[in-house]
Amino acid sequence: MTKAEALVGPLGAVARQIGEPDFHRTLLELVGVMLPHETSWIVRYPASDEPDVLYTKDISSSIVDYYLQMRPISSDPYFCSWRANAQPRIETMAAALPLAVDRDFYTLDFMKRMEFADEVAIYLPSPDLSCVSLFLERREGRYTERDIARLRHVFPMLLDFHAAHLKALFAAMTSAAAGFGSFEDCAAAVFDRRGKLVFSTARWRAAEDRHQQVRALRHLFSCAAISEATEAASLRFNVVPLDEMNPIGPGGLLVQLALRDDDHGHDAALTIFEQLTPRERDIVALLLDGNSTGAIAQKLGIAKGSIKNYRLRMYRKFGVTSERELIAMMMTCASELKAQLAEKSRSS
Repeated sequence: MTKAEALVGPLGAVARQIGEPDFHRTLLELVGVMLPHETSWIVRYPASDEPDVLYTKDISSSIVDYYLQMRPISSDPYFCSWRANAQPRIETMAAALPLAVDRDFYTLDFMKRMEFADEVAIYLPSPDLSCVSLFLERREGRYTERDIARLRHVFPMLLDFHAAHLKALFAAMTSAAAGFGSFEDCAAAVFDRRGKLVFSTARWRAAEDRHQQVRALRHLFSCAAISEATEAASLRFNVVPLDEMNPIGPGGLLVQLALRDDDHGHDAALTIFEQLTPRERDIVALLLDGNSTGAIAQKLGIAKGSIKNYRLRMYRKFGVTSERELIAMMMTCASELKAQLAEKSRSS
């Protein structure tokens, strides 16, 4: 059997696991077919805080505990490397070691405990500048330049598989978050196993601005506390536990806020408001009060032709073709939009 033929089964297995909890373990097995090794890890590096060990092969729990107790944030050269350069890539041990704050720990202590001679990492980026890292170690000998070149050759494919998996996870979250059209349409957030916020949608951030109960969830730092807080809140939340291999928030929670109609109106108004220039805001405020083009020009002290030009730019911006369509779009959230415009006028 050729090397290409040997990959057919593992490739199919990876494709079938997209969106499933065992995806990254199956991806690691695929890499292992190309790169012989004795031990392996899957570790999530967050943007801040300590790593999460998601999976190991032929590594004792005592070694995992020792790794986590020895402050990986300074002693793990790969973690230091990711924090210095959060880009997807293949990383050799020789490239990573100089970036460790405490490199002696890794070379003189950890490698001896693990009994490996060489190691390679594959960084697969996830939301919030975190990543899922796949590690393969050899007990004897070094990975050759040819080994690394072969791995780099297939890396774009691995990255595409990983991206497809993330997309499938977000699609599943859409289903879990009460059937909205897309995940970004939800007021939703993902917390990791420690209760730390790792991802949130624009609607969630808008809800944080409006509701103290939503803001408070950021500061609980415990999944149990978040669950208790959402159960006791006067707002309605949907809380979904995430599996231990979820690369976005392993062992954490998906929390979705059920928005009222007026919340949607507020968000729609905010979206429109943020796209308007200061002069366009003045014109929209007068349009919503029923002023004609001539009246707007007179009140703002500019030519009627300038008002028409501003309107044309707004048509293009919002994908409409007439003043009637522009006003109809804005009337769906007129009261909220007027409030935004009035607040801006008072503060300027």
